Amino acid sequence: MVTILSNVNALAASRQLGVTKIDLNRTITRLTTGRRVNTASDDAASLDAGNTAMAASRSAAASVYKSQAGYFVALNTDGANQQLTELAYKQAELEGGGNSGLQEYTDLAAVAGMGSNSSASLALIATSQKTNAAAMSKALSDAQLSGISAETQLGIADSYLGADMGAEMANLTKYQIMMQAGTSALSNANQSAQTILGLFR
Repeated sequence: MVTILSNVNALAASRQLGVTKIDLNRTITRLTTGRRVNTASDDAASLDAGNTAMAASRSAAASVYKSQAGYFVALNTDGANQQLTELAYKQAELEGGGNSGLQEYTDLAAVAGMGSNSSASLALIATSQKTNAAAMSKALSDAQLSGISAETQLGIADSYLGADMGAEMANLTKYQIMMQAGTSALSNANQSAQTILGLFR
């Protein structure tokens, strides 16, 4: 209905264009961030739950790195044990051969924390290898469990925060069409008012 004092159709079209623009901007934000919940005004409870799960995921990922670092320390210890084993073998050779270099290797073995003879050295190395193997196994197990926890928490966070990209693409198309139609309707409503005012000229 068009009157001289107010253009109700133009006001309604303008108001609806404002609502559509808000929805279009929200959809564009969701598409660009990949998140359904970007601010507390979208869904405060989901934002809180999603951020908590995201923090737990990052904490678990940090635990993965820590466990991997522990594994590599144990791996280095394993390499050192292999070198010490070679040293103990050389020590045994010298013990059996009565070589004058025996004292030099025995001194070197003592500095390396090995025993005073090859048997004692090999016993110490075996104990170290058992302890180290357990440490490597635990580090790998911890890394695996932390990785699973990180993935699980990330999935939980995505379930709270993630956007349904297919639905958001459909919304984008819908709101773009509504903006075009609304702009056209507003233009027509304003033109009707101009036509009526033109009658008074």
